[in-house]
Amino acid sequence: MRILFNEVRKLFSVKIIFLLLLVSFFVYQQFIMFEFKHFPNGRPLLDDFRATQKMLVDYGESMDSEEFQDFKEIKEQRIAEATEYLKSQKEMVAAGIDTYEEFSNMDLENEKLAALHSKIIFEDYVDVFWEIQARDGIIDRYEHPERFNEHELTQEQNARMDELVESGATEAIFTDMVFENYNVLMKYVAILIFLNIIIILMPLYIRDKRNHVQLLQYTSKTGRSLFSHKLLTGLTASLIIITAQLAFFFFMYRGNDTSMFFPLSINSIFNFFVSWYDLTFFQYIILTVLCVYLLGIALVLVGAWISSIAPNYMTSVGLHVPLAFLLFGTGTTYLVQNLTSMYLNPYFVPISFVTILILTSLLFLWRYRREKVKNI
Repeated sequence: MRILFNEVRKLFSVKIIFLLLLVSFFVYQQFIMFEFKHFPNGRPLLDDFRATQKMLVDYGESMDSEEFQDFKEIKEQRIAEATEYLKSQKEMVAAGIDTYEEFSNMDLENEKLAALHSKIIFEDYVDVFWEIQARDGIIDRYEHPERFNEHELTQEQNARMDELVESGATEAIFTDMVFENYNVLMKYVAILIFLNIIIILMPLYIRDKRNHVQLLQYTSKTGRSLFSHKLLTGLTASLIIITAQLAFFFFMYRGNDTSMFFPLSINSIFNFFVSWYDLTFFQYIILTVLCVYLLGIALVLVGAWISSIAPNYMTSVGLHVPLAFLLFGTGTTYLVQNLTSMYLNPYFVPISFVTILILTSLLFLWRYRREKVKNI
């Protein structure tokens, strides 16, 4: 245990900690903070989000046909409010636009009418007009569940669609903007975590080789066992990084005010994503976190192998580049984002992780056996 503690402390040197903080600051500022500061990102997304929040308050986790009628009646009330507003505007009355129906059918190719329309929507930002548009979009999705079949589907996919519609799961009030916002955030957080792991693992074995410490270590059986101890060191350091980064991320994520969506099914008519499994948003979040940990462990095994074979830091960086491209692109897209998507094979994610963990374990085990008999 003392060896493990000392090795972990060596990895988290002042220079490395400063580098980790610098990289984290850059990634947050360039890619992550925007999704926090601008969620929902402008209008009409803001109005969709507000309408969805009100639906949750008024109807609970799902909206049945009776509640949907109430939702449509509220929209008619908003139309009446919009009409009253138009009648109070002299310019609109003078242009012959004194009802919402006339406003929605305005000839925007007419410069004068287009200017009046733009003033209400984009200059004055009259909320009721934005809310009506948001409710129109929600009504359209609810009344046309056939959008699930926009793509050519296999027999199994069609059966899954029918199952969701029959069970009523599609009536869950879960919006795609919440789902997409979380997916984008988790992608960049995962990339940041993997970058940190690569940085922390680079000196794992190289430092001792550069200082010729192995010449002393490998003269004894205990010294040779340090090779496996260092793997445990890298694993411990990486788990610390993953946990710390995820803790900070979820602390920041609270500000997006999406906790009310946690118990809702992600298979909703208001979400463009369809899952093979009946998952709530909270369960989906737990699944993404688990996948980040598993990919982190696989990266430790590969990173430790690279550190053990690379003669210097430049070579190590060169070997990490293709790994980073693969992990940051394909890895995060299919193994962190959009997990359990119905448009992928239902066994794709579990098979991928089992394959990755087995291959990376065998890779490191091969190197470990060579180190046990290595001649100094």
